[in-house]
Amino acid sequence: MTVLSAGQPNVVELFRSRVARHTEAPALRTFPEGRVLSWGEWARRSEAFARRLRAEGVEPGDRVAIWAGSRPLWPIADLGALMAGAVPVGLYPSSAPAQSRALLADAGVVLAVADLAERTELLRGLTGELPRLRQVLDEGEVDSPGLTESAGESPDRWPGSGAGLGDDALLIYTSGSTGEPKGARLSHHYLLASAASIREALGLREGDVTLSFLPYCHAAERVFGLYTRILTGIEAVLVEDHRRVWEAARAHDPTVFGGLPRFFEKAVEGIREHAATGGDPAERVPHYFGRRLRVATSGGATLDPEVSGALESVGVRVLGAYGLTEHLCATMNRPERHDLASAGFPMPGTEIRIATDGEILLRRGPLTFSGYLNRPDETHRAFTPDGNWLLTGDLGRIDDAGFLHVTGRKKELVALSTGKKVAPLPIETRLARDPWIAQAMLVGEGRKFVSALFVLNRSEVEGWAGAEGISGDWEALVGHPRVLERVDRAVARVNRDLSRTEQVRRYHLLAEEWTVERGELTPTLKVRRAVVAERYRGVIDAMYEGAAPAPASANEETR
Repeated sequence: MTVLSAGQPNVVELFRSRVARHTEAPALRTFPEGRVLSWGEWARRSEAFARRLRAEGVEPGDRVAIWAGSRPLWPIADLGALMAGAVPVGLYPSSAPAQSRALLADAGVVLAVADLAERTELLRGLTGELPRLRQVLDEGEVDSPGLTESAGESPDRWPGSGAGLGDDALLIYTSGSTGEPKGARLSHHYLLASAASIREALGLREGDVTLSFLPYCHAAERVFGLYTRILTGIEAVLVEDHRRVWEAARAHDPTVFGGLPRFFEKAVEGIREHAATGGDPAERVPHYFGRRLRVATSGGATLDPEVSGALESVGVRVLGAYGLTEHLCATMNRPERHDLASAGFPMPGTEIRIATDGEILLRRGPLTFSGYLNRPDETHRAFTPDGNWLLTGDLGRIDDAGFLHVTGRKKELVALSTGKKVAPLPIETRLARDPWIAQAMLVGEGRKFVSALFVLNRSEVEGWAGAEGISGDWEALVGHPRVLERVDRAVARVNRDLSRTEQVRRYHLLAEEWTVERGELTPTLKVRRAVVAERYRGVIDAMYEGAAPAPASANEETR
C-alpha cells in the first residue's frame, strides 16, 4: 500500500503547511505549568533557533544535540535544527556523563543545547575534549520570547526547506540492550511515510489531544508522537515528570494515549486495588486515562495479554504494536481489527515474513532506516544478503488470521550446556503476571538448567505482610520463609505448562528493583541482560553451586 505520494514535501515544508493552516491553534501545552504554544509561536521560536544555528556556523548536514526532558525546548530545537538543514540527535534524560560523551563523539556533534544547568555545564566541559563540539547553548538561549523578535530570512530560503526526501533528517541512537548504541539515520521519507502509516492505522485526526511523557530521543515518541502530531494536527500536553502522567490525564482528558507496558500494568494494579475495596472497576478508569479516551496504544515491549484483557473488561482497548528504530511502523492492532494477544498485523507500507529460523523480517522500503552512522559493515549485516529484508533479531510467528506474535529475541536465547535453547521472554512474561513478581530474568547460559532472578512487587508483599502481622525490614521480608513458599507456588504454576528444559529449577529474590539510572533497564524499560547478569554474577554462580546466597534464597528445585 502506498502511504506517501510523489512530490510530498519534506518535514520542514510539512511543518510550514501545518502552521499556515492553524497558526493560532494550540499545538503544545505544558503540565502542570499550563503554558500554551500555538503552532505559530512554535514556528517563530524554531525560526529564531535556526537563525542562531546559522550564525554559529552550523552547515547543512551538521549534527546538533538536544538534551532535555519533555518540555517545549525539545520540539522548538528539533524543528529549528531541521529548518537550518542540520540533523538533530537526542540524548536520553537519564544518560550518564560517559554515555553522553560517547554519543556526542560518535555523532560528531558541532553544537548542543540542554535544559538543566548541570547538563549544560557537563556539555560545556566536553568542548575541550571533543574537537567538533564548538558551542553549547542553555534553554534561555533557545526558548526565550525575545529571540523571536529579530528579523530573519524568508522561511522558504532556509536550507532545510530544500532537503530531499532521501536526506538524513534525524539521528536516533538505539538503546543498546544487546550491545553498544548505534546511530540510526532516519530520512525525511522515513518520517513522512511513518507518520502517514500511523495516521491511517489508528484513524488519528485534527482535534485529537495526547500526552507526551516518553523521551523525545526515542523513535516511538519522536515519530509516533512529534511528527505524526505535525502531520495530523494533534495537540500535545508535555508532561516532564512521568510520575504525574495520571494527574495530567485527569486534567486534560486526552483522546489518544500511547505508553509503555509498565504504565498499563500500573493502571491495572490500581483498578484492581479499587475493586478489592468494593468499588466498580470501570469507575476508576478516568483516574488513569481521563474521560475522552478514544485510542490507546502500547509499544516498546510486548504487553501481557492478561493486562490488556483486564483493561478491555473496563472499556479500555489497548492496541499493541511491534517495531524497532530501524523500521518503526511494522505491525499494529487496529481499533476495528485486533487480537490482544498479538502485536497486530502489518501497518500500511510494511511487508513482513518469517525466516526459516523464526526471525521476523521486514521488507526494505520508505519506512526503513538509511543505515548506521559511520558503520557500513553493521549496516550491511542488518539486512539479508540481497539487501531486500531487514533482519530484526526478533523471533515470531504469523497466525492464520495474519496477526504477528513476537516470541523472543534471537540473540537472547539461553543456550544450555545440554545443547537445548530456551526463549526467555515468554516465560518471563508469564512469571511477571503474578502480582508478587515485578521483574523476572531467566539465566542459564552454558549451564545444565534454567534459573531466574526475581524482583518482588514491594507494595504487594508489604501489604500482605502487614495484613498477616509479619514485621521486619524489607531485606528480612524478602528472605521470609512464607514469602519463599508463595513464590515457589507462583513458579510451580508456570512450570506446569513448560517443557522440562524450560522449567525454572532455582531462583533468587532480589531486594532492589532494576532501574534505568543504574543501567539495568533501557529507557524503554527493557532489561539489559548482560548488565544484570554481570552485576549479580556471584548470585547466579551460587544458584548453580547449590549455596544459598544471602540475604534471600536460591531455592532447591521448585516443587
